[in-house]
Amino acid sequence: MTFKYQIRVRLVIINDDKLLLEYVTDEDFYFYPGGRVENYETIKSAAEREMQEELGVQFTFKKILYIREFIEPDQEEHSLEMFVLGELDNYDISKNKDDPDYKENHEFSWVDINKLPDKLYPVTLTKKLAADFHQDFPNQGEYLGAAK
Repeated sequence: MTFKYQIRVRLVIINDDKLLLEYVTDEDFYFYPGGRVENYETIKSAAEREMQEELGVQFTFKKILYIREFIEPDQEEHSLEMFVLGELDNYDISKNKDDPDYKENHEFSWVDINKLPDKLYPVTLTKKLAADFHQDFPNQGEYLGAAK
C-alpha cells in the first residue's frame, strides 16, 4: 500500500437555513460535498470545478471556514481538508450523471441546519458549524486539527 497525502475541499453551502450534504445510501452517513484538489489547482478553482462536475452549477467562493486533517493510518492516508463557504447560482440541484466520479449510491440533499444528522462527518464539526452559522461565520481559516 502506498501512502497518500491529499488536499481536499469540502463545501459549506447554505440556502434558506438548509445545508447541502452528500449522503452515502449503502453506508448510511452524510458528508460535505467536494473532493480532491488536482495538481496545480487552487482551492477556489477546485471548489468551482467540483460543483460544476457534481451538480452542473456555478460555485461562488466566499471564504475558508475550517481546516481539518483527516488521518487514517490503517489506509495510509492523510488529507488536509479545507471547508469552504460559498454560494450556488442555482439551488435546484440534481446529480450530474456525466460527473467523472459519479456514484450511484451517493445522493445530494438539503438538510435543516438546526437538525443536522448524527452521522454527518466529521461529527465533531456539526455543533460548531450550526453555532457559527447563527453568528454569520465570524471566523475564517480556523484549524480544527484531526477532527473526527
